[in-house]
Amino acid sequence: MGPQVAIVGEQENMPKSNAVMLPSNVRPSRYDLTLAPDLTNFTFRGHQTVDIEVLDPTGTVVLNAVELNIQSCTLSLPDGSTRTPAETRLNEDEETTTFSFDEPIPTGPAKMELEFTGELNDKLRGFYRSSYIDQSGKQRFLATTQFEATDARRAFPCWDEPALKARFQLTLLVPAELVAVSNMPIVAETEEALAQKRVQFAETPVMSTYLLGFVVGNLKAIEQRAAGGTLIRVWATAGNEQHGRFALEVSVKLLAYMNDYFSIPYPLEKLDHLAIPDFAAGAMENWGIITYRETALLVDPQQSSAATRQRVASVVAHEMAHMWFGDLVTMAWWNDLWLNESFASWMGDRAVDHLFPEWETWTQFVSSDTNRALSLDGLQNSHPIEQAVKDPAEIGQLFDAISYSKGGSILRMLEMFLGPGPFRQGLHDYLSQHQYGNANTGDLWVALGQTSGQPVGAMMDSWVKQTGYPIVDVQTTRSHSAIELAVSQKRFVYEHVVDPTISDDTLWQVPLSAKSPTDSQPTSLLMNSRTAKMRLAIASPESPDAWVKVNPEQMGFYRVNYTPDDWKRLRPAIQQRTLPPTDRLGLQNDAYALSKAGFISVTQFLQLIEAYAGETDAYVWEDLAANLGALDTLLADEPYYDRFQNLARSIFQP
Repeated sequence: MGPQVAIVGEQENMPKSNAVMLPSNVRPSRYDLTLAPDLTNFTFRGHQTVDIEVLDPTGTVVLNAVELNIQSCTLSLPDGSTRTPAETRLNEDEETTTFSFDEPIPTGPAKMELEFTGELNDKLRGFYRSSYIDQSGKQRFLATTQFEATDARRAFPCWDEPALKARFQLTLLVPAELVAVSNMPIVAETEEALAQKRVQFAETPVMSTYLLGFVVGNLKAIEQRAAGGTLIRVWATAGNEQHGRFALEVSVKLLAYMNDYFSIPYPLEKLDHLAIPDFAAGAMENWGIITYRETALLVDPQQSSAATRQRVASVVAHEMAHMWFGDLVTMAWWNDLWLNESFASWMGDRAVDHLFPEWETWTQFVSSDTNRALSLDGLQNSHPIEQAVKDPAEIGQLFDAISYSKGGSILRMLEMFLGPGPFRQGLHDYLSQHQYGNANTGDLWVALGQTSGQPVGAMMDSWVKQTGYPIVDVQTTRSHSAIELAVSQKRFVYEHVVDPTISDDTLWQVPLSAKSPTDSQPTSLLMNSRTAKMRLAIASPESPDAWVKVNPEQMGFYRVNYTPDDWKRLRPAIQQRTLPPTDRLGLQNDAYALSKAGFISVTQFLQLIEAYAGETDAYVWEDLAANLGALDTLLADEPYYDRFQNLARSIFQP
């Protein structure tokens, strides 16, 4: 779904469930599904035939279904015989339906034919109705879907788990005046009685149930062919379609960029983006039919701000990245959903930065994602990124800024450490090896390790399976030709300010990098012990006074503390803006967090920020102003408050 920071995150809207995992003795391979929504009475009826493979003889077939009324079930065997269940048992709490047969079903192929009805609900989940006011002031409805994580089972009985992939042959019976859109192109459309039409879509590739999508309504589209022939369309309620022009133009450029980056062409014939009036999440990456909240897709050129265009580009890029990472290759189970979302956020920002370098995407990323995650993960009661999910009921508990923002930050850190070339090749190999199938986080680490020759699995386990992150303390020894760095790591926690004796022996494998004024490229090493040493060569005769910046461009997910002398040496580089905006932003944010946690004095932070009086970057100002604002609240009742205000004014005034 959509990026967690830019929009209301899906984790906040993910419904709670008591669902359980299904038995593994029966697997689906193909659904032939027909649905007929009634937009007057807000119901739907359905009929489907599912090709299944029985792996072990069984007297019961269990699948997912909730809030459905199943009228009939018939099982057909290869010998031409049919069976009907002796008992059908619906368990609303576990969201399952169990069909019990008098005789065991033999191993091998079979077909299950089901008829059922359901409600077009108003819960923004499953197959639901969305209301809006059209341009004439009349209330209208459309029918749409939202199946992630476990709500396909509200639209049709199914094996609703990501690893149980199948093909889908979808047919919709809809009012003749309305439009029907789904994952695949329309292959046949025929008139029916009672002003209805039957719309048949091409069969999908093998995919997970949660990625199936379809929308029925009074919709209009604008369209464009991308390089390579893919048809891209942006749909909206009639009269709003032209507000999709910016998203359409961006989508065409993004497809070209991602086709090239992944070296795997987008595999479907078309890619639709649909603006839905009532939508719980920001967006949803249904394969070939991405659905969005209207504000995440539509741009009014007369009234929308530059920030709106950035938001739309970011969300569209995030969802399009999922077409490969999530849709083409899908996590085997929900405990790896963090990687899906983190990767889509990282890749989306990478693509947007390529298209719009003037937006300073990575500086924004450090401010809104990295620093936000550092702030939350600095609490002693934080949690690891990767946590076990025993059943779907726990899915909604996984997602916060630790999962999203920390996840995206450590992927950025990993690309920096491995290098863009090996990282990209590893992604290509991972997607190629697992396309149309399922994989887990470990499979990605293996692919990246093979292309880079680095111990990616061990390194990344220290970041995703452990709570928190390190503070890296730096001591320097200088000569006219080199700077020697002695570095050490320990866990950063804000609680240190009240209890400096807090002990935590957690150890990270830190991709450490450092830069001096004369370095064209940072010096890097993998710090896999408590201490390490680095050497930076210096050509300048004034090298004893040269600054050192550890974690250049804020690529690493850790805090850095220097000696008072080395903090002081960094001030001219801030003042003269020798350091790029991401570094200027990161230095003051680290210094503020270190003072807040009692690792350095607040005076040291305030001395550093005097160097920001000539700052010209809005994102640096935004972060600095937030930190000064927090201090302002803390100091409001202190006798020296006026002196603090005078200092703040002296920085802001220029």
